[in-house]
Parts: sequence; C-alpha cells; structure tokens
Amino acid sequence: MNVFVIPSWYPSEQYPSTGIFFREQSRLLATHRPNWNVGISLWGSHEPKLWLKAYAPLGGFIKYNSKPPIRKYENQLEYNCVEFFTPAFTWTRKFRNGNIRGIIAANRQNFERFTTHFGRPDVIHAHVSYPAGAIARALSEAYQVPYVITEHMSPFPMASFKKDIQKTVLPPLRAAGQVLAVSQALIKRLSEFGVRADRISNFLDDRFFTPGSAQTGRFTLVAVGRLEAQKNYEALLESIAHVQKAGVDFVLKVIGTGSREKHLRNQCSQLHLDGNVEWMGECNQNEVRQALRSANLVVNTSRHENQPVAILEAMACGVPVLTFDWDGADELVFGDAGEVLPPDPILLAEKVKTFVQKNPYDPQKVRATFEDHFGTAAQVQRLEQYYQRLLE
Repeated sequence: MNVFVIPSWYPSEQYPSTGIFFREQSRLLATHRPNWNVGISLWGSHEPKLWLKAYAPLGGFIKYNSKPPIRKYENQLEYNCVEFFTPAFTWTRKFRNGNIRGIIAANRQNFERFTTHFGRPDVIHAHVSYPAGAIARALSEAYQVPYVITEHMSPFPMASFKKDIQKTVLPPLRAAGQVLAVSQALIKRLSEFGVRADRISNFLDDRFFTPGSAQTGRFTLVAVGRLEAQKNYEALLESIAHVQKAGVDFVLKVIGTGSREKHLRNQCSQLHLDGNVEWMGECNQNEVRQALRSANLVVNTSRHENQPVAILEAMACGVPVLTFDWDGADELVFGDAGEVLPPDPILLAEKVKTFVQKNPYDPQKVRATFEDHFGTAAQVQRLEQYYQRLLE
C-alpha cells in the first residue's frame, strides 16, 4: 500500500519538537509495514524563513517575489519512508486565506514526486483538519484518491478557527472518506458538528521508550510540554511549592520551551524553587527518554489536551502519571498507570507527598497498561483496517 501523509505541523530547525509525533508515526507505520511505501508531504509550516509577516508588508512582498530561501528536497527516513519538501510561503489567514492555494500547489508537487518514486498513492492521510485536511481534500479531488483525517485539535476548534470554522475546518472533515480522533471526548465533540469519527490512538516507538533501572536518590518529577498557557505550569509550580514547604527533597525537570518561559522562571524564583526546578528546554528523543527513565513520577496540569504523546511515552517507560482532569484524561490515565485529579494544586501536592512516602505503582504494571491499550503494533493494525475499509 502507498500512503501519502500530510501533517499540519512538522519539526524544523527552530522548532524541533513541533509535530515530531507526526514524523515518528509515519516512520513507524513504514517500519511496521515494510511492504508499504510512506511519503510525508512538507511545505515549511514551521519554517520561519517562509513566514511573511503582516506588519512588514513591503518586506513580505519582496520576499514573496523572490526565490524561496529553502530549496525543495527529499529526505529518506527509512528505505520505504521519504519526506518530500516543496517550499511555500505562508501568512495570516486574514489575507487570501494564508496562501492556501500556494500551499496546495506545493503539496501537489510532492504528490507527483511521490508517484514518480513509489507509484500512485492508495490513501492520503491528513493530520488535523486544517490546513492538512484542506490540502488532502484538494488532492483527493484532483487525483481521485480517497483521504483520511486524524483530528488532533485541542480544544476543538482551536480559538483561531472559531470565526471561520464553516469555511476552513468543517468542509474537509465532512468530505473525508474516514475521520479518526484520538479520544472519545474528541469524537463526541466532533459529533456536535455533524462529523462522525472513529477512535485511533497516537502511537510511538515502544521498542525505544521502555522502562529503565529502578530509581534511587533524589525524588524526581518530570513535566513535558510547551511553556504556554494551555499547559498551566503556574499551577504546577504552586503545587510543588507546597511539597517543598513540607520538607520533601525533590527535583522537577521541565522539558519544553515557549512564550511563557520568562514568566514561569520568575514565578519559580518568587516561590524559592530555583533549587528544585531544572529547566531542560527543547530535548531530543534520547534526552526525553533519559529524563523519563530517571523519573519517579510524571505530572501534567494542562487545561485541555486530547491525547498527549508525552504521557504515552511515560507509561511506555513504566513511569506513573498524575494529571489534572481534562476531556479525555480518564481514557488515557487509569488503573495501574496513575490517577486523574481535579485541577487543584493543593490536592496534587498532597498526592505527590503521599507518593514520596510510598510509591503505589509498579513500573511493570504501568508498562503493561500501556501495552494492553496503546501498543504500537495494535494501533498500526487498527489503522490498516481503517485504510482497507476506505478502499473497499
């Protein structure tokens, strides 16, 4: 089978972790199905060199009428998995829809290059309804190839799409041959807009993310995620300040960067937590795995999520999770894997203090919960069934 993948977000040099799970899932699909061919269609969604700024129209006009600063390329991830990149400028959707026509044209070139290498795609798989879903819909109409959308938006719709959801987000969802969503909560939300979806879990390299040796020394918490308002790190810092006041010796490792980093570092200092918090910044997969394997506990205080891959990675490494409640949290963290809590920093602090005194979780049982419900082989098999159903 030939699968042409279109991700709405994708890593770049400046944003190395953005959409990295789209790349990993495409690569894993290729490795688990060695007789398939997987192409990833890229145009520079997170390449700042291709962004035209609304507040600098003259510079943008000159840039737009010049050669793109990044050339097209192909990059082989596996022998049967290739990235196809054709640059396209982008700007705010308020002006000419953010160059969606140019972005579709770039993806058409990628489609043709994939066809030259591997033959005609059997399925187009878009991740997120816009822009990838809109691109997939245009390619599907042009080449008569069915398309699938996996929706990941959190919340749905994102705030930036609320005013034009009927124009941008819903048309590709309603025209798709198959819509998938990563949580039952998201499936329910999509149904409110008349979109029927089936369940698929995010998946990861569960032969790479595995339990490490037993933890000794200073009690270690890990939090993974962008330093943005959605992640609610303010509540996490408030919570661990209570843990510190109880005399617990611990370190919190925070993985990620974002626009609120300065604010959060200031809060950390004001709470006298500088000796307890390690800001690790952007980390590659090896560094994330190392941090998780060194952890006694992973904590999540997000305001909203769908199915954060960081929690799946923690469970695959045998690390239990304490998370605030958000739509779909109880579908991910349950039983032997951890606990879902009301969004209360003091309650979280009490749970952490209890955890330090006696760890109620067995790493092997945490890993077993992951394997039973989110194992990669089973998710790839489920995805193949959805593809086959689409092609019948």
